Amino acid sequence: MGSWDGRSIHWRVADSRGKLRLLLAEDAFLERAYNDLRVDVSWKTSTLRRWLNGEFLETAFSREERMCVISGRVDNPRNPRFFTQGGAPSMDKVFILTQEEIEKYLPAQQDRALGKWWWVRMPGCNLLSAVSVCEDGSIYEIGINVNYASGGVRPAMWVLLRV
Repeated sequence: MGSWDGRSIHWRVADSRGKLRLLLAEDAFLERAYNDLRVDVSWKTSTLRRWLNGEFLETAFSREERMCVISGRVDNPRNPRFFTQGGAPSMDKVFILTQEEIEKYLPAQQDRALGKWWWVRMPGCNLLSAVSVCEDGSIYEIGINVNYASGGVRPAMWVLLRV
């Protein structure tokens, strides 16, 4: 489902709820900043969120594929180590996972290791940083500056199966 830069996007089914499936990209095939500017930011106000639910969704998927993608409430929890508030919930079709979701769907560190780091949907030690998954699959709770453009993006989305 979908393609980027002329290549098919490969997904894994991370969760299943009736006719709904949570798809997680197999790889962090995009590189993008969590936010274009280094300012206090939450997932809801980030430029990455806006881009994933706008240009990425429109470009990567056909009209028929987009019709299967479900919009839903996305909670934005605080950082479990530093207690930095994650901000208000958002309504998204495409998102990235939180630390808790990563630990649930990818419990083994080697399952998270991609040889490059990628963004997590929660703040780091302050709102100028966001948690990331390191090259070796460990979770970096302190966070990386939100404006680092080399951050890998591993999109996730809920889709409705057609029967």
